[in-house]
Amino acid sequence: MSSTLLEYTELLESVKGKNAGSCQTCFFTSVQTDSRNVCEGTMFVPLVGEKQNGHIYIPQAIEKGASVILLNESELVKNSDCYKELQEKNPEVLFLAVKNTLHALQDAAECYASKVCKDMIRISITGSSGKTTTKEMMASVCKAHFGEENVAYTKGNFNSETGLPLTVFSIKGNEKVCVLEMGMNRENEIGEISKVFKSQYGIITNIGTAHIGILGSRENIAREKRKSLDYIPENGAAFVPEVDSYGDFCVQNVKGKIVKYGHESSAKDYNVHLVEDKGLFGTEFTLNELTVNLPLSGDYNFQNALGVISCAKELGFSDEEIKKGLENVAAISGRMESKVVRLKNGKEAILIKDCYNANYESMTKVLEFCNGLKKIGKKIFVLADMKELGAESEKTHKAVGEKINQISPDYVYLIGEEMKAAYSVLFKKENSFYYEEGGDRTFALISSQINSYAEDNDLILLKGSHSMELEKLVPLLVKVEA
Repeated sequence: MSSTLLEYTELLESVKGKNAGSCQTCFFTSVQTDSRNVCEGTMFVPLVGEKQNGHIYIPQAIEKGASVILLNESELVKNSDCYKELQEKNPEVLFLAVKNTLHALQDAAECYASKVCKDMIRISITGSSGKTTTKEMMASVCKAHFGEENVAYTKGNFNSETGLPLTVFSIKGNEKVCVLEMGMNRENEIGEISKVFKSQYGIITNIGTAHIGILGSRENIAREKRKSLDYIPENGAAFVPEVDSYGDFCVQNVKGKIVKYGHESSAKDYNVHLVEDKGLFGTEFTLNELTVNLPLSGDYNFQNALGVISCAKELGFSDEEIKKGLENVAAISGRMESKVVRLKNGKEAILIKDCYNANYESMTKVLEFCNGLKKIGKKIFVLADMKELGAESEKTHKAVGEKINQISPDYVYLIGEEMKAAYSVLFKKENSFYYEEGGDRTFALISSQINSYAEDNDLILLKGSHSMELEKLVPLLVKVEA
């Protein structure tokens, strides 16, 4: 039988909880906030959101084998009879009442991390864009050095106030290094999850305008992002881009070594030199005597790779290990995926799907990348709203419109209420189309139009925030091969 992730006393003290039942033992081997994912031996942590109260799923979680239940004290008081009945029917389940289940989840994860991660190298990665790709590159380089089984890292996009603690609980404890991504959707979210993990090394990819609608300014965003570096010790290091105007601000309070990365710094410090931007086929550069072929497209991915190289060299990794790790990185689903596809009209076109997330920085970077591609046919852009920009939305979407004017694609389709501002400033209206709403009808119209004129070697770009669901265009555009 596997040992419990936390002992009874450890859990009770870390969450500052009170035993709300008769069970005095603690055994759990996994942690879940979604009752659908509960299995035998799970600690279920119901969360309360704007539209959902996870406490209503406690009975289902117990039926599926949950052995520990955290619940808010207020819920226990409000529904005392219900919980008393549940406890009597399930005396083997440990019920712990806490002030706030989200904070209790984080506190329990912090306790677990202090146990299993104390001898690991701990690396955090955050930024307004590029953090997931950078995390994947860092993890791949670590695998090349330590071996795959010795590397723990964020899977998918589990980088939030709940996602990071759940990732921490998935760490076995025998790994050599842990690479965790840190995201945010509100003030102090990174502060909370940074306290859970306490990284020794931290990479910041950039300070942009993602979430500016929540935090109000780039300085406030930088103030939040730099909290990822709060726990870096004197023998650790922080890595920030040389060209970011908030780089120095982010490392003001760092106790460890400060390393800047970028074309100039990385050339001087690590003898890294760009050889060729190969467009859709990635980037070629040299690292001392080695030639490295990074399979990811765009200078921004090369910049993020420079951050990974800086961290890897600080950790003592060899050039050969860095080369192997970077060359083994593949495009992440929904983030700058590019491939040749056969359209429903029979033509072979280049499809770039970058619709997992969108902010001004990532939007302009991909537009500039497409503009720089050579030896291709027509450029067809399908762009949707960038979310979470708040009061900055109209100005930022207009700026995207101005960028489109500079690039002058052959066709552009703009989707969403906020993209109306971009459409309003376009010069080339005859080949520009605006749709206030997305959805099946709009996607059907757009895909039909594109299939009516697209030719071999044309470029089709899909870019927008994830909630705009641009990925639904792919099966309407692309022929399914038998």
